[in-house]
Amino acid sequence: MARRVPAPVRQIDADLSLLDKRAVILAWQAYQLEMCDIPAELFGEELDFHLDWSLKDGDAMGVLSRCLREVLMSLREVAVQDAEEWPILRDSLRAALPEALFTTLVEGLALD
Repeated sequence: MARRVPAPVRQIDADLSLLDKRAVILAWQAYQLEMCDIPAELFGEELDFHLDWSLKDGDAMGVLSRCLREVLMSLREVAVQDAEEWPILRDSLRAALPEALFTTLVEGLALD
């Protein structure tokens, strides 16, 4: 059964450009690889191919939107449930993303 997608997550998904969605997904992926010892194979070249293809076809299959929603829901979960990890993740996102995009995420999800 699919998780219910909260309204703030849907709103951010609707507001972001395809490039911004990809940037958020890649920032999350980089954090997972660096800080959480997630194996690179979990993401792999196939995911990169699908993200790139989604940019080219205007996300016709919704790959960027689905991935972004999962990332945003994970960010909310970390912010609420892990007071030790959240500041590290927040700083990582701040460093990886343009300031306006970072602010959109934090304010849109009410993370701080």
